[in-house]
Amino acid sequence: MPEVLEVELYRRLASTVVGRRVTAVGDSDSIVVSPAGGFDALVGSTVESVQRRGKYLAMTFVDLEDVVVLHFGMTGRLIVDGRAALESLVYGASDNERWVRFSLTFDQGDLVISDPRRFSRVRWQTSDPFGGLGPDAMSVGETEFVLGLEAKKRRAIKAALLDQKVVAGLGNMLVDEILLRAGIDPRTPLEHLQRGDFVILHQVMVEVLPELLARGGSHTGLLASHLRTRGALCPLDAMPLVRLSVAGRTTFLCPAHQRLV
Repeated sequence: MPEVLEVELYRRLASTVVGRRVTAVGDSDSIVVSPAGGFDALVGSTVESVQRRGKYLAMTFVDLEDVVVLHFGMTGRLIVDGRAALESLVYGASDNERWVRFSLTFDQGDLVISDPRRFSRVRWQTSDPFGGLGPDAMSVGETEFVLGLEAKKRRAIKAALLDQKVVAGLGNMLVDEILLRAGIDPRTPLEHLQRGDFVILHQVMVEVLPELLARGGSHTGLLASHLRTRGALCPLDAMPLVRLSVAGRTTFLCPAHQRLV
């Protein structure tokens, strides 16, 4: 499932098309693409940049004011010149040509979004492509991070970390990983935590994100995908993990060392 780490890998791959000229567009999928059939203005234009905040990519084009914004949902994958940034998604499926939902053909090579479940979104954006998003999880400073959490005092810590207006890019797997390492129960109300707890969370996040990025994605942490099953043991103290729902998301936690305040 694409979280900030997967989308950063997508950004790095997509950046290889900067400087290429668009010769054709595949934009007919009315569920994924908005407006469907409305991207003809890209033909003949040259990719100027590929930017990322959180789980979103924004592609700019020379001499065009509008920006193409890409969001990959749960199962969307980016493929450039036949090469995928990720070989597979943990909860996704392998590629098939019939799952291509959007494509840009260049004077050399192509860029496509493959998504069997059609949760991805591609849209024209005339204003700030990242409007409404909080600071990026991979670059947010400690002070900004702490202030963002302090503004959500009446929410559970997991719900706040999943809020893309608080910090952009964290998803279910990364939040569970960060809270596991920080020793905080995801159900804990923010108002029961101290500023020092938020500082620790930021420190853990700053350590976790580059570590897992180097390994290949959000699924490679201590709480790896194969441990997200009933009966699995905590990788830190070998106690049985608990599976429950927090903020509407399936959550795994260790009741032995993750404290509920």
